[in-house]
Amino acid sequence: MKRQDEGLEMLGQSADRLGQLSMNIHEELGQQNKLLDEMEDDLDQATTRLDFVTQKTRELVQRSGGKKNFLIIVGLTIVVIILIFLIIYT
Repeated sequence: MKRQDEGLEMLGQSADRLGQLSMNIHEELGQQNKLLDEMEDDLDQATTRLDFVTQKTRELVQRSGGKKNFLIIVGLTIVVIILIFLIIYT
């Protein structure tokens, strides 16, 4: 009988530890869900901003005469930056 009581006591302690562990896991999951929700909101905002910038860039390319002229402008800008760099450091 004493063995059974000791076994039941150990079983009760194990159940208490499992209960505490499950509560800790529950709290941790709640915190992680909050973080994921915040990350999702930030990602939605970043996506919205990126869509806006993409739209404005397309408009700029169209106003500058299309992709060909835009690429020429970008290329010449890079050349000017390289020339300025060479002038300063030589």
